[in-house]
Amino acid sequence: MAHIRPATDKDLPRILELYDELVIQLSQVEQDRKLTPEDAHKVFADIYADPRHELFVLEDQGEVVGTVVLLIVPNLSHSATPWGLVENLVVSEKYRRRGFGRMLLEHAAARAREQGCYKVQLMSDRRREEAHRLYGSIGFEASAYGFRLYF
Repeated sequence: MAHIRPATDKDLPRILELYDELVIQLSQVEQDRKLTPEDAHKVFADIYADPRHELFVLEDQGEVVGTVVLLIVPNLSHSATPWGLVENLVVSEKYRRRGFGRMLLEHAAARAREQGCYKVQLMSDRRREEAHRLYGSIGFEASAYGFRLYF
């Protein structure tokens, strides 16, 4: 049975494999920089130490098949109510269309609600039409333009 749990350092190699499936196009900075295992472990330690940065994995039959990040952002607007940002939602291609993406996204949204957030938002590459259908089916609305500046 599938379940979601906080990621551990032991999950790091699998999370990085999943991220390879997520990337459509690398920026020039990403192409020029090679992530070493030491760098990956340092960044994971930084994530783990930050109570507002949650990294989850979804396991099915002992295998990590998906992951999602939730950031809780302190905020002065909206009566100083925080908001949540979902990032790096990915389910391994061979495990898609089984409800795992829905489980991860609903988990992140529930955690944001528990943390008192007034909203949770995400951005998605406009080419990911299947993902957009998932987001809409959960109640997310395409309500804004997203802009990015890659370095």
